[in-house]
Amino acid sequence: MAEATLDFFCSIESQEAQEDLAGSAPRADVWFLLEYNGKWGKAALKESPIPEDVKIHLDAMLATVPKSRLLLIKNRQARQGIAFFAALAAEDPPALYEFSLESYRDLLALDLAALAELDPAFDAQRSKQTLFVVCTNGLRDRCCAVHGLVAYQALAAEVPGQVWESTHHGGHRFAANLLQMPQGLSYGRLGAEPARALLAAAGRGELLLEHLRGRSRFGEPQQAAEILLRRLLNVAADEGLTFVDSQELGPNRWKMHFSQQGQPHVVTVQRSETGRQVHLSCGDEATGPVVQYTLV
Repeated sequence: MAEATLDFFCSIESQEAQEDLAGSAPRADVWFLLEYNGKWGKAALKESPIPEDVKIHLDAMLATVPKSRLLLIKNRQARQGIAFFAALAAEDPPALYEFSLESYRDLLALDLAALAELDPAFDAQRSKQTLFVVCTNGLRDRCCAVHGLVAYQALAAEVPGQVWESTHHGGHRFAANLLQMPQGLSYGRLGAEPARALLAAAGRGELLLEHLRGRSRFGEPQQAAEILLRRLLNVAADEGLTFVDSQELGPNRWKMHFSQQGQPHVVTVQRSETGRQVHLSCGDEATGPVVQYTLV
């Protein structure tokens, strides 16, 4: 039975089922990124040789900071110290903090809850750079290795200091998956050319709408509504459309308010199932429904 799971790629199934990326981004307001250059297992942090007291500290901090996630990261650039980043995607504007650790136990002295609240004690660690974080964790799902490494290598050839490999984001079937930090923009199905197009778009302050899964600070309906409205209005500029608020109208139906540089837009978004089924991961025997969001 286990061998049968190798007969398909979940990313190919998803594309063949015409599963829309809109509304599929992982949910997080705060992303912590910790460099670990060793081999990643399926449960990367738990299986790593990072000291146990550090793992306990990180788990406690993640439980304290609402809607926070931790990813292990690595890249091929020589540097001193261990890189650690905190991306506050829900802030306006989003904020990125960068640290260089001498050892993993330096994390024990970091109050990540205070950092997530923009404590001015960390102002010296504020960074203006943009990071591109690509999931390549093949032991979690082979699609992430097959497609993720292609996207990573394409970006590393252009901006080696800004692109990192990472552990699982969520949504193997949308590989290659990338998070643009600190904005928390989630992208999927990135090959080499789309990855380079994303880099160019980011440099212009724009979004690559055809590969955008959503903003991690929003729930799925808000993610989808923003993308669908941007497609309708042909608004790629990141600051060209702003989410205002939402109202649940009933099961699987929401009213959303947006502002396009002062011009209000009100849309209703509907969640439905297409009737198709896909494997959520290459290792899964069970399938799940293909969900789509539409403006009605």
